[in-house]
Amino acid sequence: MPRDPGPTSMGAIMVTPRKLPRRRKPARRTSARKIRILVADDQPMDRRGIAALLGSQPDFEVVAEAGTVGEAASRCNRLKPDVAILSVRLPDQDGLTAIASLRAAYPTLRMVALAERGAEHCLVLNPPHRSGRGLPVSRPASMMCTDCLQLAVSEGALGALRRDAEPEELFHAVRAVAQGNVWFETGTAAAISRRVPQAGESNEGRALSARELEVAGLISDGRSNKEIGRALGISEPTVKKHVGHSLAKLGLQDRLQIGIYIVRNPLLLDGKSRRV
Repeated sequence: MPRDPGPTSMGAIMVTPRKLPRRRKPARRTSARKIRILVADDQPMDRRGIAALLGSQPDFEVVAEAGTVGEAASRCNRLKPDVAILSVRLPDQDGLTAIASLRAAYPTLRMVALAERGAEHCLVLNPPHRSGRGLPVSRPASMMCTDCLQLAVSEGALGALRRDAEPEELFHAVRAVAQGNVWFETGTAAAISRRVPQAGESNEGRALSARELEVAGLISDGRSNKEIGRALGISEPTVKKHVGHSLAKLGLQDRLQIGIYIVRNPLLLDGKSRRV
C-alpha cells in the first residue's frame, strides 16, 4: 500500500525555512576633520581678506582672528588652532617678534609666517642706493642680509610666504604645516639652503669674537664708543680696537656699516631674545 504523502497535494517534502542574515544599515560617512586656523594680522582688511580666502576651502575652518600677539595668544589658549598664520610685523608689547613670542608660549603651535611685502619691495632685501644722489655705492659682498622670513623660520615657523603669493600657495602652505611638514616660498627656501650666518659667523666665514659681537650689537643700537665702553666695562680705546677688528673681518669701511650689517643679519646674535 503506498505511503500517505501528507497534507501537500504535490507530495513535496516540508523544509524548515533558513533565517536570512539581518541586513546591516549602511555606516554613516564621517566627514574629515577640518584644519582649524587662526589668522593674526594687525591690518583688519588684510586679516579679513585672508580669512575669507581660507574659508573658501572645504577642509579649512577659520576659528579666530587676532590683531595683536596678545590677542593671538589668548585665542590659541582658548581655541587650540591647528595652524596660526602670523604677520611678521604683528605688534608685541614685550618687543619680541610674533613668532618668537608665540613659540615661547605654545611650543607645539604650527605657524605660517606672512611677510609684509613681496621680495622686490622689501627694503631689507633691496635697500635704496645712494648713487641717485651723487654718492658712491658701497655694498661689499659681506653686506648680504637675512630677511624677515628667514628670521621667522629660524624662530620656529614651519611655513613662510609673501603677500604677493597666489592663494593656492597659501592653501598648500597651510595643509603642509598642518601635517607637520615645512613649506617655504622659493626665495626663502633658496636662502635657507645657502645657510644663513649663525651666531659669531660672518658671510666670509671669519668669526667675530663674543666681545666683538657685543660691541657690534651696541653699535647697531646707536651707541657711541664711550657709551659702549661704559656698558661693557671696558675702555674707549679697547672699544675702538674691537671695532677695527670687526671692520677687517667683515670687509667694511666704518662703524655705521657694522651697525647696518648687524641689523640686516640678526641671526649673528643670540636669537632667544631677539627684538623687532
